[in-house]
Amino acid sequence: MNLISELSRTEQWFLAIFFILYLVYLGRIFWIARRLDTTARSSILKFILRSFYFGLMILALLNPSFGEMKGTIKAQGKDIFLLIDVSKSMDATDIQPSRIEKAKFEINRFINKFSNDRIGLIIFSEDAQMLSPLTFDRKAIDYLVPKINTDIFNEGGTNFTPALELAINKLSKTKSKAQSKAIILISDGENFGIVDKTIYSQIRRKGINFFAVGIGTLNGITLREGNNLKKDADGNNIITKLDATSMKKIASETRGKYLEINTVSNSFNDLINHVEEITSNLIDERQIDVIANKYFYFLIIALFLLGIDVFFTVRTFQL
Repeated sequence: MNLISELSRTEQWFLAIFFILYLVYLGRIFWIARRLDTTARSSILKFILRSFYFGLMILALLNPSFGEMKGTIKAQGKDIFLLIDVSKSMDATDIQPSRIEKAKFEINRFINKFSNDRIGLIIFSEDAQMLSPLTFDRKAIDYLVPKINTDIFNEGGTNFTPALELAINKLSKTKSKAQSKAIILISDGENFGIVDKTIYSQIRRKGINFFAVGIGTLNGITLREGNNLKKDADGNNIITKLDATSMKKIASETRGKYLEINTVSNSFNDLINHVEEITSNLIDERQIDVIANKYFYFLIIALFLLGIDVFFTVRTFQL
């Protein structure tokens, strides 16, 4: 037999004091019985009975267990990949403090809302890299999100294709149903690569929920490189703007939804609501050995003996 719980030091002291006081009480009973030249055998019987059921109650509190049972652990939720644009244009400050920092702030807020779902992180510029696979481990995600920046890739451009292909590939290998899978693309939309149309058809065919989140302003802002304005090969200032058209196109082609973060509005709450509406499905199921807690056997016997103690009275002294 194993005991799952244990008595604290304070509880042990209380029990010790209780038993000492009870022994003092019994000693007084026997002293009085001797003075009266009689016996107190009934008190001995009561003491034995009370000690027995009191001990059983303490044992029940310690959660005794013996034997093993098979238990099933089921994990239900959604599989969500966040695709974050880390191209140089995401350093633009038309959204304060910058597009990339605003995106990271909203991602943290999103992650806290979906603690029961598996979340994966993919960062991309012209290429894509999986920062975190699908995981329930919020500490790992919380550790990684602040490290996202625009210096991870040497390339400065943006190409959606590698990131979308990587997300689709990873989601295709999971056991959860298609309806519980989602891809969230966060970008300013300045895509300099051609998105293969087969990617759109794969997302539709696999039933993956798709959300495109555009971040930035339509007027845009001049990019800076340190304290200097960034210029192109012809010496002109490089202005970066939110390309809502390209983001809306992806959302339309995938039968998904387009949302936007700009200086006037923030649709990230709408994104959270949309994702909450996605049906959660069984992600994982495992058989484990479970310790069989048998406290109720000891408790039932203790209560039965307590009832005997209450309903059957005896005389303390035999005169």
